[in-house]
Amino acid sequence: MNNNFSYKKEFNITTNMLDCYDYLKLSSILDFMQCVASEHADILGVGFDNFIKKGLIWVVIRNKVEILDSLKDLKNISIRTSLVKPRLFECPRDYEIFSGDKLIIKGRSIWAIYDLNNKKIILPNDYDSLFSKDIGLYNRIKKIDLIDKNLLKFNSYRNVNFTMVDHNKHMNNTHYLDLFMDIYKPTKEIKISSFQVEYVSQCYLDDKISIYTYEILNKKYLYGYCNDELKFYIEVDVNESNN
Repeated sequence: MNNNFSYKKEFNITTNMLDCYDYLKLSSILDFMQCVASEHADILGVGFDNFIKKGLIWVVIRNKVEILDSLKDLKNISIRTSLVKPRLFECPRDYEIFSGDKLIIKGRSIWAIYDLNNKKIILPNDYDSLFSKDIGLYNRIKKIDLIDKNLLKFNSYRNVNFTMVDHNKHMNNTHYLDLFMDIYKPTKEIKISSFQVEYVSQCYLDDKISIYTYEILNKKYLYGYCNDELKFYIEVDVNESNN
């Protein structure tokens, strides 16, 4: 049941949401999370249309997702999202994704309110009533430690194409996971158990991104730079699976 702090919605899974092995794509997970977050924000009166009139937008700082069960051959899912206790500028939003009654994914996105006129992130004090006092699924999702650029391996250059840009006029947060999958091309036997994306600075149309990789034990990393400025980085936990 929905209340002020939470919202739930069902989705049908279409073929374009699946990868070549018929698993739900990582970018599709973020797309669903973004969709329920946007709809919930609209219901609460702090969606894009209302915020932009005030010179404000929501920006995502990081996404953390844990995959708890198989994502193969899904036909439909339901997602419950909740706004939980803020921490200074950080506005956490939790997600639980179900296949039937089974919890298959859980995660959190960290959002912040950005003032377009003053070009800075602001405290969410004016919107305190929107957030639960509950800490939610996690105590806190901390930033991934940076890896020295000298240890990274250059992979390729990638351009920000027109289809990657959203109504905020920057590269949508879901496409960073598509970049990861395009670079690493995991086999069917690779099981992804979790991922975290750090959004450092916005990427815009026609930006030329330098992609770097790094691997250690069961962790794979993807770093994106533009003109030597770090734009984003991703940590993905993987292991071999016989399923």
